[in-house]
Amino acid sequence: MIKKVSYLVLSLILILHSTSYAWWWSRPEKEARESGSGKEAFIESANIQKVLRIGLVDCIAYSLNNNSEIKIERLEPKIKKQDIKIAEEDFEPTLNVDFEISDNEEPVNNTLLSGGTSTSLTKNVGLNTSIDGRLVTGTEYSLEFLSKRYKTNSRFQTINPSYEVEPKITVTQPIFGDYGIFVSRADIVIARNDKKISEEDLRNLIMDTLTRAKTDYYNYFYYGEHYSIAKSSLERAKELLDINKERYAKGLISSVDLLETETAVATREKALIAAEADFKSAEDELKLITNLVDDPEMWNAELELIDRPEIKISEVNLENSLQNAFEHRPDYKSAKIDLENRDVKVKVAKNNALPTVDLKGSFGLNGLEKGYRSAIDDISGDYKDWSVGMEVSLPWGEGDRAEYKKEKMEKAQALIAFKRMEQNIILEVRDKVREVDIQYRQVKAAELSQKKETENYKAQKERYASGQISTHDILDYQDRLSLAEIDYSKALIDYNIAVNNLDQAEGLTLEKNDIILEE
Repeated sequence: MIKKVSYLVLSLILILHSTSYAWWWSRPEKEARESGSGKEAFIESANIQKVLRIGLVDCIAYSLNNNSEIKIERLEPKIKKQDIKIAEEDFEPTLNVDFEISDNEEPVNNTLLSGGTSTSLTKNVGLNTSIDGRLVTGTEYSLEFLSKRYKTNSRFQTINPSYEVEPKITVTQPIFGDYGIFVSRADIVIARNDKKISEEDLRNLIMDTLTRAKTDYYNYFYYGEHYSIAKSSLERAKELLDINKERYAKGLISSVDLLETETAVATREKALIAAEADFKSAEDELKLITNLVDDPEMWNAELELIDRPEIKISEVNLENSLQNAFEHRPDYKSAKIDLENRDVKVKVAKNNALPTVDLKGSFGLNGLEKGYRSAIDDISGDYKDWSVGMEVSLPWGEGDRAEYKKEKMEKAQALIAFKRMEQNIILEVRDKVREVDIQYRQVKAAELSQKKETENYKAQKERYASGQISTHDILDYQDRLSLAEIDYSKALIDYNIAVNNLDQAEGLTLEKNDIILEE
């Protein structure tokens, strides 16, 4: 019976948890250093006979573990998370410090204005600090503290050196165009949606990998059964050959009957070889999807399956399956999120095509004294510095309007593709539901056919023993029994694969296999 055990979650935590990345990436590098190209280890194990007993749960874990595609895709949400932080940086305050020393010496042509000196000497030291930022409303602000030390050789300067300080606030508020919370947060919204898309893409990749792993497991089981049936068919033919040799020696059958039996043995030996080739090929496919081909100790091992696929009767309803698909499918979720992003981009492009009007204002208080501390104490409402203004910007040319038109057309394209996706999902789910129903009936029919052919063959053996039917007849009944056995095995596998494919079409592969993805 196929097992669905919750301890598979523990395996996936080891695979998908972020703390495993260093181990994932460093282990291949370490192995490469220790074993060079690695081919020696594979060559050494080529003649070592090993048997690996493996169940369906093990195949799932192997297929997800050390999967390079999943490793790459697993990093994508983390990359998108950094994009969110980058977008949020626009609203983080910035501390600025500006320090400057200047020394200026120049001749003057008016000694009266210069205080009786022929050379003007000035020495300035400036230290300005500010905190600049932007709010989600689009408001830009700057909190400044300006300070300056000024010294000159002019006798006209009453305070020399003088210290000037000014706390000041400047605010710029868009009132048209680049205005509003939506426009200001557009990059953050898109970055967060991109992270959600990357998570759904990862989920979709894991679902696809898991589905392929289960399909290869079922196929390997089928070809193993086919090989066993071919062996049984050959054994029945050899058993009949032994009987016919005794009968021929007693003169009970003709040489034609003996020749026909010998021909049947040779034909079934050939069929057994072909079945073995298919069995080994399916084994290689299973090793490939489970990444066992990368293990020098297991790449050449013989696989022995633990779980036997069986029929699990469950009600299949097209309406419920469609609801599940539109609720759970990762590709559908990604497409919906992408449409949300395109809505945002259209609105931002439309906004960028508009003129912008910004209202600006600043206010500061001044202090002037002989010392820095006393200049700060001198700050009062008597010495104010304020300004109010407006800035208008008009887009020049067709670039912004062309960008707006482009975003609208790309959104229209995406919407058409989205509707097509919905239609394809409906058709796909309908086909998968129909396939499950058909394969279920095939299993029941094949099961009954196998049962009846088994009973018939037993009865015909007795008739052959009493001489009521010919050698040709009993060989034909053997072939019919083998064919019925193969048909039942194939129907059983096709049913399990159909259920597996329906799970993927509904987006429920991970849930049906008790898999939880950890951050």
